[in-house]
Amino acid sequence: MLTLLLPVLFAVQVERVLAVVNGVPVLATDVELAEAGRLVPQEPGEDDVAYRAAMLDALIELELRWQDLEAAALTSRVQVDLDAAWAATVKRAGGADSLRDRLATLGLPEIALRGLVRRAAVVEAYVATRFAPFVRPTAAEVEKAWREELAPQLKAAGKPVPALAMVRDQVEALLRERKLTDEVERWTAELAKHADIVRYVPVPEPSAAAAAPTASAAPAPRAPQQAP
Repeated sequence: MLTLLLPVLFAVQVERVLAVVNGVPVLATDVELAEAGRLVPQEPGEDDVAYRAAMLDALIELELRWQDLEAAALTSRVQVDLDAAWAATVKRAGGADSLRDRLATLGLPEIALRGLVRRAAVVEAYVATRFAPFVRPTAAEVEKAWREELAPQLKAAGKPVPALAMVRDQVEALLRERKLTDEVERWTAELAKHADIVRYVPVPEPSAAAAAPTASAAPAPRAPQQAP
């Protein structure tokens, strides 16, 4: 009887747990899904090992935020356009055919990626309503950033330095994004302070399937987010 069962036992794939966040596992397949959907961007010059480590960090942080929203019963109340979120994911992944082929190579279902995309989209929508309205830079902050940082960078690169009035909107947008990132990082750090987080491996190793070449994709935000 044992001999008959051996093929079945060996056919069962055991999920590799990379981390646990308050008792919830983050799996190797979660990392593969995030990579397939390009939910986390790969920075220029970043090697695959560093990229997978950054992706695992991003998924741990996403789990922390998601659990916080679940505890507040907000995950089903946040207004989010899931169709737009999925369309943005498909675009970043190089198109529907490329994404479908990638998931087939990994042996992972599309519905699993859609679930991950939903989480990222809900968290992003919450951030947009909870933090974004309160991160407007002051006129003094805009002028200081232009005078002490941005204009000198242009000058050092040998590029024309326009008057602040011509680029004020762009500078304000940059500072808003920085302030929003700071708020999200503070929120996440506070959650992590009170969380039970265990990482079982410092860096997730790629599976043979994950190492297969993929089509190029459009850039995506660093954290799992869904804005196109």
